[in-house]
Amino acid sequence: MKILAFGIGGGGDALSTLIPWTYFRKLGHEVKIGAVIWERYVEDPLPGPICEEDLRNFEKINDSVYLVTDKSYAVRSGRKIVPQLMRVLSLINDFGYAICNKNGDIGMAKGLIDLMNKENFDLVVGVDAGGDVLANGDEEGLGSPLIDSISLSCLVKIEKSMLGIIGAGSDGELEYNYILKRISEIAKIGGLIDSKGIDVDTANLMEKALKIVNTEASKIPLDAFKGLYGEVKIRNGTRKVFVTPVSSIMFFVDPKKLAEISGIYKIVKDSNSLEEANEKFHKHKIYTEYDFEKDLYEKFGLNASNTTKSDIEILRKKGIERIKYGNTFN
Repeated sequence: MKILAFGIGGGGDALSTLIPWTYFRKLGHEVKIGAVIWERYVEDPLPGPICEEDLRNFEKINDSVYLVTDKSYAVRSGRKIVPQLMRVLSLINDFGYAICNKNGDIGMAKGLIDLMNKENFDLVVGVDAGGDVLANGDEEGLGSPLIDSISLSCLVKIEKSMLGIIGAGSDGELEYNYILKRISEIAKIGGLIDSKGIDVDTANLMEKALKIVNTEASKIPLDAFKGLYGEVKIRNGTRKVFVTPVSSIMFFVDPKKLAEISGIYKIVKDSNSLEEANEKFHKHKIYTEYDFEKDLYEKFGLNASNTTKSDIEILRKKGIERIKYGNTFN
């Protein structure tokens, strides 16, 4: 069987693809990795995804999917950006697939189905570190519902697909116990397919990757495997994460079953563009990570990576109030 494992939420999710990469290879399958190419502001202060117009040294498969190697990179506002995916590819010495979500879940699904047909993939596995993809949308603390929900809706449209979730609450948005409860709810309706913990081989590979990959949420599962227990702070001190050995386990679920109980799926499904998907969240009074990036860039420009904890908290609070209540004060 030929499998594509891709990070659904951008950034460090590319690191978490190493778990299904090693797991399914040990079972005798051929595995390629990919990721939605959207870096956090600490890597790329320009809002939005990295797509065809930004990339260099790549091969276009279609409007949403590009073949890339460790020699691929992006140029954004005159800056060279090396996405996390390309760094992981350099470690495993292979090519992979960069995925652009600017055409919404409809365009992204069309692109991945086209890739599956052209390259004979039998299964697509989306990978999420933290578990925000399990959100309904109204949870306190939820800060990044947009990218994950587009990817979830895309996976629902693909007949042969799974979703791997690791590091319960490791991005500091949804709480540890809430993530496990949501996984239990999926299991109750027959949606839990498999689970796989980090093993020594995967841990060694992730350890090497973390020398060149910049991620906090995808690092937590490795820390858990190495014995970290208790509460830690991430995201410049703005988020808290509770860590246990369970944080090192990836739960594979059926995205179609998740869709039955998912609020964010129902909000975003059948969007033809990123902007349309974002507006759907606004109609539900939900502030997204895309909104935050645009607010951050408007205020701090290319200097966004140097913002303080206070800057971030104030900006996010004002943004949430603007979307929720229509406040426009600065």
